[in-house]
Order: sequence, then C-alpha cells, then structure tokens
Amino acid sequence: MSKKQVHKTKYLAVFAITTLIFLIGIIIGNYTSSSKLEGLEDIENELRMETMAMELQYLLLSEDPCKNTNSTVLSEELYKLGSKLDYMEEEMGVNDPTVLRLKEYFSLLQIRHWLFSKRTKKECSLDQDFILYFYSNKGDCRTCEEQGYVLSFIREKTPSTKIYAFDINIKNPAVDTLKKMYIQNQTTPILIINDHVFYGFKNKEAIEQILKIKRY
Repeated sequence: MSKKQVHKTKYLAVFAITTLIFLIGIIIGNYTSSSKLEGLEDIENELRMETMAMELQYLLLSEDPCKNTNSTVLSEELYKLGSKLDYMEEEMGVNDPTVLRLKEYFSLLQIRHWLFSKRTKKECSLDQDFILYFYSNKGDCRTCEEQGYVLSFIREKTPSTKIYAFDINIKNPAVDTLKKMYIQNQTTPILIINDHVFYGFKNKEAIEQILKIKRY
C-alpha cells in the first residue's frame, strides 16, 4: 500500500469515527430530551392532580376551620407544589404557556390559602404571621433571588410565618386586585408583612424585626 493510500485510509477512518460519535451524540441527545419531556409531562399531570386535591381540602376545612387548626400539612403541600412549579419554569422557560397557566392557577391557590389562614387566625385565635412576596423573573430584579433565599430561611425557622410568593408579571384579576390593595409601585422585591408594605430587599434580621413590631 502506498503512502498516499495509507493517509487516505486514516482520513476515512477518522471521518467514520467522528461521524459515528456525532450520530451517537444525536441519539443520546434525542433520548435525553424525550426523557426530560416525559418527566416534565409527569410533573405537569401531578401538579394538576395536587391542585384539585388542595381545592377539595379547602372546601372540607372551610366547613369547620377551627376543628383542625393545624394547617401545616396544607402549607407544606402548597410549598412542595411551588417547588415543582419552579422546576418546570427552569426547565421549560419563564414564557412557556403551560408554565404561565400553572403559575396563574397556583397564584389563585395561594390567595385562597392566605384568606383561609387569615380567617382561621381570627376565628381560632392562632398566633401566625403572613408575608406576601412579589418578585419578578424578567431580569429586572437583581435582588429577587436572594430575597427568595432569605424568605425560605424565615419559613424554615418559623413555621407559623406563612409566606406566599407571587410573580408580579402574572396577569390575573385576583392577583391584580391584590396588587391594587397594597402596592403603589411595582419595583420588586416587595414584601407585605402583616398588611404592611415594604419595598426593596430585606435581610433576615430586618424581616425578623418587622415581624416583632408589625403584629396584627
């Protein structure tokens, strides 16, 4: 075999191996994308089932709110639901129609839970605090992610503090009414702590101090 033929054979072998690796990459990529899509569809279906279950729970508990004043389980379910929705948003994007639709419905669930909790606090003499947190993930809020971490810490430290996070860009009549009731400008982050409005980032020490002072 001549030197020229050897070089040609090497080039063909390299090309064949490169092509094979490329094709394997495409196959693996398609399989991964398909698996991820199936996983997201499973989460979406799970979210729908859980939201329906929570709706029924609210109806049952509303019959006699003081009979079972420990709403921690319901709060935990709402929190887990929000975490799954956050995952879907990360995977599918903030502008995905399915994500936006689920976020809108989740916002309504949060408002219902907030109203129910306020009612039980008043009627059943419970010691609870409420924080409504408005954020934006459109890239126009540099401190919203950090504010979310602070609120997660507050939630874990004091379970009696109920925290509800709302995307300020969600278009929904109920959410819009909530904003009109409390918010004068939409510069996020915004915290509504026991009906008192605070604009801008607040660290955990500041929030804890506000919770001590701004009681119902």
